[in-house]
Amino acid sequence: MVWKWLGALVVFPLQMIYLVTKAAVGMVLPPKLRDLSRESVLITGGGRGIGRHLAREFAERGARKIVLWGRTEKCLKETTEEIRQMGTECHYFICDVGNREEVYQMAKAVREKTTKAFLPRMLELQNGHIVCLNSVLALSAIPGAIDYCTSKASAFAFMESLTLGLLDCPGVSATTVLPFHTSTEMFQGMRVRFPNLFPPLKPETVARRTVDAVQQNQALLLLPWTMNILIILKSILPQAALEEIHRFSGTYTCMNTFKGRT
Repeated sequence: MVWKWLGALVVFPLQMIYLVTKAAVGMVLPPKLRDLSRESVLITGGGRGIGRHLAREFAERGARKIVLWGRTEKCLKETTEEIRQMGTECHYFICDVGNREEVYQMAKAVREKTTKAFLPRMLELQNGHIVCLNSVLALSAIPGAIDYCTSKASAFAFMESLTLGLLDCPGVSATTVLPFHTSTEMFQGMRVRFPNLFPPLKPETVARRTVDAVQQNQALLLLPWTMNILIILKSILPQAALEEIHRFSGTYTCMNTFKGRT
């Protein structure tokens, strides 16, 4: 037992070195991309904003079928027609993902169309990928958005646990995307102090990088890359220094002019 314990202590750092080296090489050499030609893609909130751009991106990359969920039929119909014109099969369903009963009803309808929808079916088929389009506010909250930041932090914890739980599930993976302020209707009126230094992300950029992450089986994606620096600073700087960074960048007051989707 003692020798086994000592052996594990020796092997563990070697495993860490190997995995870090492998990740570094992967950043230099082009990784093998996942083939999407046989995949059905379900996008919640697919009628507008980032969801609409995700539908376009998946269609451009050869996804076999795209299913859209959302609350506004007009937007869903427009996106569906656009995707069909691109040559990809597309369907939409009016569904409020905040309503559990409605989600289950739609899941049954989607399964009849696509033969696979949610995690149990993915595990059964040993094929699938779950993507959570979250926000960097899940890791670095701001004043004036308590409910939003709380929900994003909860979603991040859920996805982190799910991702770890899927490690021993062949063929099924998960990706969490944490973008900075994105120029969509949802964030109308939000202002930062230095917009040229910290410009809002374009929704098409978020969509493109998200599909990249899916094809590369990347578990966590922060956008832009500078957000990685923010997370590192949060772990090493004292609270007073972090507060001063927030004041200097204007994140303490960015919600003062927030209007949101009208």
